[in-house]
Parts: sequence; C-alpha cells; structure tokens
Amino acid sequence: MSTHQIKIITQDGESLCFECYEDEDVITAAVRQDIYLMSSCREGGCATCKGFCAEGDYVLGKCSSQALPYEEEEAGEVLLCRCYPTTDLDVEVPYTYDRISFSPEGMMFEAEVLELSQISINVMKFLLRRTGDDKTIKFESGQFFDLEIPGTTITRSYSPANTANKTGDLEFLIRVVDGGKFSEYLKNDAKVGQRLHVKGPSGIFGLKENGFTPRYFVAGGTGLAPILSMVRRMQEWEEPQKCIIYFGVNTEAEIFHLDELNQLAAQMPTLELRNCVWKCSDDWHCEKGSVVDILRRDLQDTGAKPDLYLCGPPGMVDATFAVCAEMGIPKERIYLEKFLPSGSS
Repeated sequence: MSTHQIKIITQDGESLCFECYEDEDVITAAVRQDIYLMSSCREGGCATCKGFCAEGDYVLGKCSSQALPYEEEEAGEVLLCRCYPTTDLDVEVPYTYDRISFSPEGMMFEAEVLELSQISINVMKFLLRRTGDDKTIKFESGQFFDLEIPGTTITRSYSPANTANKTGDLEFLIRVVDGGKFSEYLKNDAKVGQRLHVKGPSGIFGLKENGFTPRYFVAGGTGLAPILSMVRRMQEWEEPQKCIIYFGVNTEAEIFHLDELNQLAAQMPTLELRNCVWKCSDDWHCEKGSVVDILRRDLQDTGAKPDLYLCGPPGMVDATFAVCAEMGIPKERIYLEKFLPSGSS
C-alpha cells in the first residue's frame, strides 16, 4: 500500500512529519504514530482539525458545510479527519506546536462532579474538579474539553467558563436539549461525587494579540462560556483594551449568569455589558432585541472597528459575521466558534 509524507506546519513556524497511507485520513495516520493533532468529532462535523493545504493533492471525504464552507474548501482549506492524501502534503495549521500532544494519556484525566444546578429554563451549570495529586488544569481560554458520559463511550464537547487554574476546576454552562444524550445524563443520572473521563483541551478559538484594539464579544446562549473565560483571562492579565460583551437569548426565562457578568463588569472598568433578549416584556431592563441588532446599532453609532469574537448557534454567528462585513470590519479580525450538530446531541 502506498504511503505519503505529511508535513504539519504550526503557527509558530515549527513542523513535524509523519507517514499516511493513501486510504487513511491525516488525523488517523497521526494517531497511529502517537501524534495527537487538534481534533474532536473526527466525522467532518466540527472545524477543530481545519488546516490549509499549501502543497500536494488529496481527496476530501464528506464534511459538514457548516464546518467547511464551500468557499473555504475551494481556497484549499481541509478538515484533516476527512483528508485522504494522493501525494505528499504540506499542511499549515492555525495553532502553535505546543498544542500538539504525543501521548493520549497527556490529554485524558478523571474529574469529579462538584455542582450540578439549573441556572435558567434551559441551562445547567456543571462544575467538575480534576482528581489525583496534580490537579492543574491548563488550557487557553476559548478551548473546549470532551466529557464522557459515565458507563458509555459517548462524549460531547464543551468550553469552560472559567480560566486555567491549579485547583482543578472546570465550570461548564450546558444547554439542556430534549432527547440530547448528554442532556438526558444531566437531568437523570448525574450527581455530585460522580466521576467521569475528560479529554482535552482542544480547539483554536481564543484571544488574538492585536495591540490595543477594542474587543467585542458576541455570545448566543451558552456561547457565553468561552466568552466569559476569555474576558476573565483579560481581567487576570490586566489587559487594557476596551471590551463589550453582547450576550443574547430568545426569552427572559433563558437568561443566566447576570450576577456573574455584573460582578465582572464592576471589577473591570474597561468592560461594558449588552444583555440582549429578543422576545422580551416591557419590563425587561437591559437591551431589547437580538445581539445582531444591538451590535449593528453600536457599530453604526460609533464607527468602531474592533476585533470581534463570536460564539453561538450558526444562524447567529453567520448573521453577526454579515453585519461585521457590512460595517467594513476585515474578516481577518473576526474570530468565531459555531455550535455544530453532534449527531444525536
């Protein structure tokens, strides 16, 4: 069976090489040789393993159009879990070399449930703490972890709302969906003291350095979690940029974490909040409308050209991206993470 040489080039200019059979995808080939590149679903359904093929030819398997839009595919972007080489490949990935692991154990650990609480009509707070002697949790704000339902091999990916820490804590804000496998676990089987397997961190969503450019964060529902983590990291590092959180839900019953947001804003003089409810009552005291509408209003009123961080349902992210383009914000200054379908939720 013919093999091809795969060269992975990371964001910081480092590289590594490995062999890939013609009938296997790049991620599988890497894992076979104890190289763990950024990946998650391995079914072409998320964008975690996205890269740019700078040299070589390949066949691309079936991918979600949300994970790999047609125009990106035409430009040479690939999902490595669906990329089958027909020649040697040079692939540029949008993360640094230190994000690559060379041991599966380095990415897996056990955690205990500390808290399980309903914080809105459709959101639960799920607080875990790493077990063992070394409780240190390392990740870049914006990344995600895979949580395994105890007693199964079913995993789902969620981003923490807190920051890296030495106490081992991971705070997840999880939307409860009727019929969803992880949702059913949370509602029926999860309990304080239970242990589950955690894998990660993964993902490339996170803060980018761009001088003192203001940062606007747009979150739909539980997309608030990675946004909160990034803003909390800015607070820890005492970063001076002005920042605004646009947090949107459909109804007032769905809003959550207002106290946490207000506390953060009280501690950060550079932070402003736009808590937006689309279908609200006359009594709603914050922004009335969608995050897309409120963001458009602010950009029109101020003429600001901030860096934009978007996280939430695909429709919200796409609509917000369109508003940014309409306002002349370069796409290179827009960073996003969409909630993509996970099969059976």
